Amino acid sequence: MRIDSHHYLTGGHPIEHLAPILARNRFEGSVWVVDAGTVDLTAADHPLIQAIVIDWARRSLDHPKLRGVWWDLATGMPEGLFVWSRRRANQALDLRLRPEQLPLVPRIADLAPDVRIVLDDLASPPFGELSDEWAQGMEAASRRPQVFCKASGLVTNSRAPWDAAQTRPYVQFALKVFGPRRVLFGSGWPECLPASTWKETLAAFTQSIGPQSIEARELLLGENARKVYVLDRAMSAPAR
Repeated sequence: MRIDSHHYLTGGHPIEHLAPILARNRFEGSVWVVDAGTVDLTAADHPLIQAIVIDWARRSLDHPKLRGVWWDLATGMPEGLFVWSRRRANQALDLRLRPEQLPLVPRIADLAPDVRIVLDDLASPPFGELSDEWAQGMEAASRRPQVFCKASGLVTNSRAPWDAAQTRPYVQFALKVFGPRRVLFGSGWPECLPASTWKETLAAFTQSIGPQSIEARELLLGENARKVYVLDRAMSAPAR
């Protein structure tokens, strides 16, 4: 089961544009990370979208495909985290953050020990020389077994033109400390456009992880996302 664990949708780039791309690349589903302020969730009815992740402000929303909420750590710790985690322990918490905010992750994990926590975009490292701040923060976060990381936004956050040589050290380090069972692929589409295509986001990921066993590739390309967002295999349908 292959899942794009992190994409957006816009008026100019609806799910009808993404669906055939995923189908051509043998992806069976996706996780729509809904931008703050997006009210219309009818796109979630598409069978390709197996989960949605909404902004923290709407954490009380009820939706059959709701599998998580996201929070930007630039604004500090999420208020009401402990209460929410007790009521919504079946949901994941996606964190948008930068390397300097990584020390907050163990605190959040301790406050919400039953919640699966996902570090979006590998915690947004400055691709180039691998920094001690990022490496030490990621290593500390990885000690909490419920913390995962998404290798999303690799192309978007790279210096143009993207080259896997920029991203490979970071993805390889994430694999080293988190292991292949706690790293997820996410395209970040359509933020990669127009400079790069969805397929280039996949290429950036596969080139960055390097040679892997078939089992590890399937974990990284979908099975880990299925676990994090509690996706039922029965929900899977051919992308249209």
